[in-house]
Amino acid sequence: MSGATALSPIEQQAPWRWVIACFAAALVLQLELVFNRPVNWDEFFHLSEAHAFHQGRLAETLQVLYARAFFWLPMLPVDAVDQIRIARLFMLGFEMATLAAIYGIGRHFAGRLPAALATLAYFTGGYVVQHGFSYRADPMAAAFLMGSLWMLLESRLDAKAITITALLAALALLTTIKVVFYAPAFAAVAWLRWREAELPSDTLRRLGLLAIVTSVLSGLFVGATILSLPEITHSPAASASKTITTSGMMMFSEGMFPRWPYILGAITAAPFLAALLLSAPMAISRANLTHSNRVVIAALIVPLASIIFYRNSFPYFYVFILPPVMVGVAVAIGQIIERVSAKLLMTAFMANALIISLATPRTVLPVQKEVLTAVHEIFPEPVAYFDFPGMIVDFPKANFFMTTWGVRKYWVGHEESFVDVMARETVPLLVLNQELLDRNQTGAEPAWELKEEDARALRDGFIPHWGPLWVAGRRFPPFSGIQDFLVYTPGIYTIEGAAARIDRKQYMPGDFVQLRRGVYRFEPDTPNETRLRWGKNLKRPAQPFSANPLFKDF
Repeated sequence: MSGATALSPIEQQAPWRWVIACFAAALVLQLELVFNRPVNWDEFFHLSEAHAFHQGRLAETLQVLYARAFFWLPMLPVDAVDQIRIARLFMLGFEMATLAAIYGIGRHFAGRLPAALATLAYFTGGYVVQHGFSYRADPMAAAFLMGSLWMLLESRLDAKAITITALLAALALLTTIKVVFYAPAFAAVAWLRWREAELPSDTLRRLGLLAIVTSVLSGLFVGATILSLPEITHSPAASASKTITTSGMMMFSEGMFPRWPYILGAITAAPFLAALLLSAPMAISRANLTHSNRVVIAALIVPLASIIFYRNSFPYFYVFILPPVMVGVAVAIGQIIERVSAKLLMTAFMANALIISLATPRTVLPVQKEVLTAVHEIFPEPVAYFDFPGMIVDFPKANFFMTTWGVRKYWVGHEESFVDVMARETVPLLVLNQELLDRNQTGAEPAWELKEEDARALRDGFIPHWGPLWVAGRRFPPFSGIQDFLVYTPGIYTIEGAAARIDRKQYMPGDFVQLRRGVYRFEPDTPNETRLRWGKNLKRPAQPFSANPLFKDF
């Protein structure tokens, strides 16, 4: 705590005005991004899960609190982008709770000002500026875990404190299996409470009671979740077991530093924070701390080691994993502000946040709204569709979530193939909102990431309609000749282009033909192109597509 005690009364007062001003400015920057930062594909997926829960289709037991807690989003009379904006406001609230906990825990070990500056360093760090408010499980889980950790450290562990601490921990467990990364931090803080207690046996009893209450509440929450599952869920226990098994596999499935480009990105996007993190171990060893406190602070830093092996350590993961680590940063800052002005440090943090904000693209989100509007104009009633993340959240997504992990599961048979889906469901819409899908439909060769029969079914069974929106159909180029073709999507089709015969019956442009799944014979009447398009003169938006990208990585 040497950094805090070395300041004069005037020096102690002046930085606090700066601290408050910087936090207010950082909050304004993030609030603007809440409304204007592009929606990430993962946020669309999370919102689609909320819609699935609202429609009685969500069959997962664990890791879907974000969907159940926001069940009311689908009831709002706004589009998916605006629903996510509203959810982001709530996530911003969770982020504020995390900031309070970082400060509270940091103050215990490093003093008030270093703790406040460490909290500001987190708030203005590159990935946190971009994702601290994102509609994902990470901001929720970070708030629950840090709040529980703070209560465990500072409370009297009376009945009320035990209940709140256990409740937060149980909610965190329901939110994400990644709570396991915080285990060293909780173990170390519990050990510290026992070691420093005037009555160790009494504290040990209270800690044991906390563990029991946490387990009971976790069981009750999981049980309530199981009771709310739809009838289509064949085995809730199997669903939970699959989630745990899959999460475990994800942690170690790609060797060391599986997301090293994003580690470099984290350093580039928050260089001052990265420097503080690197200096923390040396600062902890030099600080005027007890051995017990050093052990606890080291344990609070340990969660960051998960980026060495965790395959999903994408930018949004840092929102979740950095909060306990910031206690070590607070110790480093306590020593730095003995030599460097706290105002200078805050200025550097704010400059970083401003640069990240200015670098954030603001042209993508309007394109996302444009596509959502177009889909609902073409299909006034929901239809099943294929896409990458589940972007058309109020329509039933028919294929798996096409992340790299999803593709791996698809290849080993843990996700349903496209042709199997089309044999069971009518899927008239394909949204090209991923490079893989776009390459499969427009490239010279099918996408190698897809099984041959699936790649062929998508290439043969869908045709361009508007921008990235493709619909079920078939294109017969000029001079196609007589051929057999397979219909994957049953329904009424409109004949476009040139006249032709289907199963020997002649159809003129503008005619409708009812086709079921199966093989048909095509015979051209002219050498010109003929197209079959699903639906009766399916509508196209009058406004052409802006041709801008739908997503910008993270």
